[in-house]
Amino acid sequence: MAQRLSIEGVSVDFGGLKAVHDASLEIAPGEIVGLIGPNGAGKTTLFNAISGLVPVSSGQILIDDVSLSDRPAHERSKFGIARTFQAVQLIQDSSVIENIMIGMHSRLDHGLFDLFGQFRTSRSQDYVAQKRAYEVLERLSLGDLALTRVSSLDFGQQRRVEIARALVSEPRLLLLDEPAAGLGPDEVEDLEALLVLLTRKSGLSMLIVEHVLSLVFKLCDRIVVLDNGSVIATGLPAEIADNAEVRRAYLGDVAC
Repeated sequence: MAQRLSIEGVSVDFGGLKAVHDASLEIAPGEIVGLIGPNGAGKTTLFNAISGLVPVSSGQILIDDVSLSDRPAHERSKFGIARTFQAVQLIQDSSVIENIMIGMHSRLDHGLFDLFGQFRTSRSQDYVAQKRAYEVLERLSLGDLALTRVSSLDFGQQRRVEIARALVSEPRLLLLDEPAAGLGPDEVEDLEALLVLLTRKSGLSMLIVEHVLSLVFKLCDRIVVLDNGSVIATGLPAEIADNAEVRRAYLGDVAC
């Protein structure tokens, strides 16, 4: 079941630099929320704070009223949070299925890989991980590529593999950091269709940081706008497109 994410007055300071200042937003179960803003607005920092990669200086991050603010990243995954990164972070010399299985680490009693990169799961755990990985690959129309080395895939396929790796842990909230970066127009359309399928059929919630505004305004139920680390607007796509402050800060003459 999807969960509600609540960000309440979150600030993130790096020394004297306030990267995020008193930011608040909510994501309801099954909702797709876009997080946009100019470069340096604090979007990735807020993403990192939600997923536990950077500490918050003040404020609260909650899943269904349970505070995650002091919990490390690996514990947050157990609360149903998974994420992708702006730069594809796959093991290029490994197969698609091996990359997907890495995403199962939070669901297993032992990690999938030891320090030398070798599998060290029990046979039963290995079976569970493989079965779940194949299910996700089929869901994303990647089943035929399961044994293919990642380095031989095109960039759009690698993006899908990274999303599949995030999905294999059965998250209820998926954080996507610029999933359309580097994709062509046709690939962006395919990505949109995939994300709609994932949310509308399963109730998965999503928070998406993205600079491809055509995708954000077509896909998202609501949009949050950051500028200089602060939330300057929250609303429906049409409301954001017509917001004068947002246009001054970011949109300008960009067609939505």
